[in-house]
Amino acid sequence: MKALTMNIHSHSRKQEKEKYHRNIDLFAKYIIEQEIDVIAIQESSQTHTAPKVSKELLGSFVSCYEDTVIKEDNCTFLISRKLEEMGVKHSFTWCCAKLGYDQYDEGLSVISRYPVLEAEEFYISSLQDFYNWKTRKMIGVKLLIEDEPVWVYSVHMGWWKDEDESFVPQMDRIQEILSEKKENIFLMGDFNSQADVRGEGYDYVKSLGWIDTYEIAEKRDDGITVPGTIDGWEDGENVGMRIDYIWSRKKVHVVSSQVVFSGEKESVISDHFGIKIEIKE
Repeated sequence: MKALTMNIHSHSRKQEKEKYHRNIDLFAKYIIEQEIDVIAIQESSQTHTAPKVSKELLGSFVSCYEDTVIKEDNCTFLISRKLEEMGVKHSFTWCCAKLGYDQYDEGLSVISRYPVLEAEEFYISSLQDFYNWKTRKMIGVKLLIEDEPVWVYSVHMGWWKDEDESFVPQMDRIQEILSEKKENIFLMGDFNSQADVRGEGYDYVKSLGWIDTYEIAEKRDDGITVPGTIDGWEDGENVGMRIDYIWSRKKVHVVSSQVVFSGEKESVISDHFGIKIEIKE
């Protein structure tokens, strides 16, 4: 299995339409060329006022709730459409968490080449206010991989020291939600916690028994996913951070963990780089 997580930062304050569609093309082509099986995306957004996509055009969409609305410039929908155009059979799910920059429905998504058995979304923040930017969710799908059911979640966490919505209560909610699941689980996404800072988010996730696939990979690079200052990390000292992860509840055979869309091989398409792993069954 090849898995990819990416905070794609699809709609920024100053969105350039041409650049937006170019990035979607690059991302879809990479999925095809690298034969990625499962993709978790954070900050997959759509314009709040954009027209809705009709249901007949959402053939590969698996909804968590019947009232989920996909709009014409939805980032994951456009990636899915590109994959369809190129003949790649897949499914995708998406949920909206909150209003971003006063104009975008900001959400999370999962794209899969494996059959989707179930899809679900949850609030991980105590806030459940669409108009509060600190509201956070996670979304997941139950997949059938080599005849074995596996859960894959896309998540975007709050900061360790946030006064309103800190990391620990959110991670505790995730633990509570997932505690009864018997299958292996992959938590993929932007955790807003640096791997090299002790006693904070990274260590807390590990203390709960989660395995960092980067750490157990046979081949890996430096793992850095944020090279400079981004929203929420304006300190200036936080340069070169590993804050995006793929965690596994059970130990798996990770052949490689690689930073992608960093400008080294693939073009930079976000304020984060992506993480791609390959797992041998």
